[in-house]
Amino acid sequence: MKHGLNFNRPVMNLFLAFVSLWYIGIGCASTSVQGRDEFDDFADDKTPAHGKKSPVASKPAPVKPALKPEERIEELKKQIRANPKNYGLIVDLSEEFYKTAQDQKVTVLLWKYVDKIDRRGLILLAKAHQKRKEPNEMIRALNILIGKNERDFEAHTMIGDAYAMALKNKEALESYKRALELNKQYEPAYNGLVNLYEKRDPPNLYELRILFQDMMEAIGPRPQYLRRLCEINTSDGTFDAAIQMCNAAISKDPNTPEPYVYLGLSQKAYGDEAEGNKTLQKAAQSFPQSELALYNYAKTLEEKKNFVEALNNYKKGTDADPKSARSWLGLANTSFEIRKYEISLIAYRNACRYDKKNAVAFRRATTVLRNQKNGEWASKFEEASETCTF
Repeated sequence: MKHGLNFNRPVMNLFLAFVSLWYIGIGCASTSVQGRDEFDDFADDKTPAHGKKSPVASKPAPVKPALKPEERIEELKKQIRANPKNYGLIVDLSEEFYKTAQDQKVTVLLWKYVDKIDRRGLILLAKAHQKRKEPNEMIRALNILIGKNERDFEAHTMIGDAYAMALKNKEALESYKRALELNKQYEPAYNGLVNLYEKRDPPNLYELRILFQDMMEAIGPRPQYLRRLCEINTSDGTFDAAIQMCNAAISKDPNTPEPYVYLGLSQKAYGDEAEGNKTLQKAAQSFPQSELALYNYAKTLEEKKNFVEALNNYKKGTDADPKSARSWLGLANTSFEIRKYEISLIAYRNACRYDKKNAVAFRRATTVLRNQKNGEWASKFEEASETCTF
């Protein structure tokens, strides 16, 4: 029995299906918008729509050139005016002054804030006074640092430097030794002691030997320590130890002339003259820019009366070091022996120019010429030698 509204069922089903699909589409679109995050923007930029060109990459920002020293100083001054209690900036400004050799400004500025600056500032203050050759002011600044930390071995070393500058060697010695008590591997303190022992007249070879042995034990057998022990033992006449150290130095660093020279001298002194001469010859040939090597080989040739070859090597020595008084004197003597008086006169003048003690040899040559009745050269030598006085 049919009554009420009469619907066409297939049409109704089609209508309901359309409405459902329309509702689902809206819901999905809404969910997609709400779920976006910051990384989706990166993805959109990296995957442009089909047919569109990627955007042109922007040029990188130009790199600002480094500030010139005076610009850096003015910039720091501005920062300090804006923050006057930032004492790190005060030290930064002082460092810029120090780099530009304005040492007086460093000292004036840092003493003004000496109760506020840190260790970096106090070390800088001491260094500025050191450059100005003001040892007492160095000590004042460093004592403040040691008052804060008595175990500051760098400060003790710098106080040693200040005492050494003031020629107070006893106090310098004590300061360096105190630094090494605090840190036995601190090389600058050893270097301070080395300078003290070397400046003695004559140098204290015994203490120097012990010192470099201590350095080897504490720091290690560095080539420069072996070279110094090679030289010290040669100079002190302990040739067996010298030969051992020189060979060790050559093994560590075969490209330095000094250990070859001292090895050759030690071999000769120890009784092996032939081997020593061979070593000295090798040193001179291998290191033609070493005055030390050339001089010692030339001296060996001169001792053997080989004046021509000795002259050639002394000449090379003066080329290697034009201010070497000993090589000039060797050249003068050997050229005089083979009657090359013109060369000899020039060489004697230079030998005397760089060491007035060579006046004795110059006058001796003049006397020889006078006794030989060689009036022309005797007068030239005599006139030149009169200007060479102690």
